[in-house]
Amino acid sequence: MKKSVGTMLTTVLLAGMLAGCGGNANGGNVANTGGNAANSGENAANGANAANGANAAGDDAGNANAGTAGNAGTNADAGGGASGEPVTLKFATWSDPVVEQKKIDAFMKSHPNIKIEIDKSVTWPWDEKLGAAAAAGKLPDVFFVFNGPADVANGWLADMKPYLDADSDYSPDKIFSNLSETGQYNGKQYMLPHQMFMTGVLINEDLFNKENVPLPKKNWTTKEFEDIAKKLTKVSDRQFGVENIVGAREAFVPQFDPSLGWLTYDGTKFNFDNPAFSDAIHWINNIVYNDKTSVDLYERAEQDKWYGKDKSGFVAGKVGMKIDANWAFADLAKNAKFKWDFLPLPADKGQRVPIVTDYVGMAANTKHPKEAYEFIKWLTFSKDGWMQRINEIEKPIQTMPLVNDRDVWDAYLKTTFTAPGIKDVISMIGEGFVDGYKWLPGDAEIIDKVLNPYDTKKDLVTLKVKPEDVAKDIQQKATAIFDKNKTQIDAATK
Repeated sequence: MKKSVGTMLTTVLLAGMLAGCGGNANGGNVANTGGNAANSGENAANGANAANGANAAGDDAGNANAGTAGNAGTNADAGGGASGEPVTLKFATWSDPVVEQKKIDAFMKSHPNIKIEIDKSVTWPWDEKLGAAAAAGKLPDVFFVFNGPADVANGWLADMKPYLDADSDYSPDKIFSNLSETGQYNGKQYMLPHQMFMTGVLINEDLFNKENVPLPKKNWTTKEFEDIAKKLTKVSDRQFGVENIVGAREAFVPQFDPSLGWLTYDGTKFNFDNPAFSDAIHWINNIVYNDKTSVDLYERAEQDKWYGKDKSGFVAGKVGMKIDANWAFADLAKNAKFKWDFLPLPADKGQRVPIVTDYVGMAANTKHPKEAYEFIKWLTFSKDGWMQRINEIEKPIQTMPLVNDRDVWDAYLKTTFTAPGIKDVISMIGEGFVDGYKWLPGDAEIIDKVLNPYDTKKDLVTLKVKPEDVAKDIQQKATAIFDKNKTQIDAATK
C-alpha cells in the first residue's frame, strides 16, 4: 500500500501543459477535505457518520455474501470486454442523479448491450445501506465506495486486477499510480478513483492589487503566506487575509515534512509524534489566534452579519486567500465579482499537493463482471469517457480528470477554467499525497475516536492542549487502530 512517486510520463505530460484555465468556487470546508469532501459537493457530508464504518472493517455488517467473489475477475478474457449479450447492471451513486444519468446514457450509447440502472435503495448512511443490500444478496453491480477498508474486509468488492492486467488500454500510470495504488490491498485492485480534487489556495487578485500586495509565485513559502495575510487584514473593514485554514492541519503537515502524507501517514505507518504534526498546528494557530488575520477567528453568526447568511467572505470579496479545492471553482466563477486564481499550498520544508479522491468498485457477487468492468473503465480511465464528460456532460466539470492523457487535460484546461495557476498545481499530481479517509485502514476511526475529541473542543487548534504534549498518546492510539484494521484487511485479501 506504499504510495509511489510520480513517473516520467506524468512529468512529461503535465509539465508541458498550456495555461488556459478558469473556474468557479465556493465549495466546502477544506478542514474536512479529508474524507468528507470526498463527495465533491454531493451529499457526502451526510455520510460523515458512515465514516464510522471504517472501524467496521471487521464487523459482520455485510459479511453475508460476497465470499465467492473476491476473484470475480479471474476469468477475464484477453480483451477484458463485454460479452455482447444484453445485460442490466445496478449502479449505486451519491452524485447528482441528473448528471449521473447523462453519464449513463453516454456509456450505454457506446455499449448498447449494457443497460445501467441507478439503484435508488443505496443512499445515506452509505455503508449501512450497502450492508443491508449485501445481507440480502442484492449488492449493486457497481457502486461508489465510501469506506474501502470495510467494504474489502466485508467481502463486498471484487478484485479488478485480472481485468486491468488483460486490458491493453490500461497501465498503472493510466490513472496516476500514486492515486490508483490507494485502491490496492496486497496487490489486488478493489477500487479505482473516479473523481479527483486538489487542495490549494484561492487568491483574490483584485484585493491584492487594491492593497498593493504583490501576487505570490507558485513556489511561495509559509512565511510569505503569513506576511501576506497580515498585509491584507483590516479588521475594522471586516477584511481578512485568510479563510478556511482552521482544520486544514492534514493538508499542511506534509509541507513541514514532505516525507509524510495525509494524517501523517508515510506509506507504512502514522507519525503523529513527528514534529511536523505539531509544527503545522502551531503555524495555523499563530495565524488565527496571534496574528488574527483569519476570518475563522470569528463565529459564524458574526460572519453572517458581515457577508450574508452562510456566505463566504472570500466570495464576497473581503478575504484575500482561501484554503479550498477545485470543487469550489464552479460556484466561484458564478458568484465572485473579482479576478481570482488558484495556487499550490505554500512550502515550508517541502511543497506537495493534497489530493482527495472518490472511488468506484465492482460487487464481488456480480453476475456480469465483464460488463461491470467496462462501465468502471468508462468512469475512471477511458479517454472517450473523460472527453465526453468534459465537453458534453458535466459543464462545468467539478472533478479534475484522472486519466493521464494529454488530449484530455488540454480539453479540461481549454473549456473549463481560466485560472492560470491551476497548471502549476496539476504538475504536482505525481508527487501528491492522497486523503486516506476512504482507503487507508483505520484512518476514519482515528479521526473519529482519537482526533475528534480534541477538535470538537478546539483543544488542539486553540492550544489548550499543546500537540507536542499529546503527540505520543495520539501516536500510540492511532497505531493500535491502524494495526487492527490492517490485520483485518490482510486476512481478507491475502
